[in-house]
Amino acid sequence: MKLKRVLPILLLGGVIMTLAACSTHKNKDQSAINEANAAYASDNAGARSSGLGEEEGFGEEGRGGSLIAKRTYYFDYDSNVVHEQDKPAIAANADYLMSHANAKAIVEGHTDPRGSREYNIGLGERRARAVANIMIAQGVNPAQLRIVSYGAEKLAASGRSEAAYQRDRRVVLVYLRR
Repeated sequence: MKLKRVLPILLLGGVIMTLAACSTHKNKDQSAINEANAAYASDNAGARSSGLGEEEGFGEEGRGGSLIAKRTYYFDYDSNVVHEQDKPAIAANADYLMSHANAKAIVEGHTDPRGSREYNIGLGERRARAVANIMIAQGVNPAQLRIVSYGAEKLAASGRSEAAYQRDRRVVLVYLRR
């Protein structure tokens, strides 16, 4: 009879201890992910595509305002090959990072929702690394870049059309520190 009374209390205590232990564990990169999420949430589409907000004179540095403002790069289906038309904008952002040693950026890889979660995380990482490798080859310090793959977790477009999928297959460069 006593066992029936004690067993639920023990189970409840075990569940509470497990939840408490899980809630205190933090990933070392969690702060960077939180900052990237804040950059997404801070404004509507403008903040998502720019990553910097409205800093005066920013666009006049490097290889030109219109190139440095482009921080979203799109990919073909199941590919991590950077398009030639995106390379000048990537180079302009690399110039900015090289001329601002304290600047830091997250290179976020995204995919469309097709494929398994694991595959999409891997593909998103390969896409982000492809962009980061171009920047590093230009002379950017690798410590200025952090690569994050969201896979299909943060879709740019809702829907199941090819047009929506094209918007989802992307890398976004988000500045954390300028």
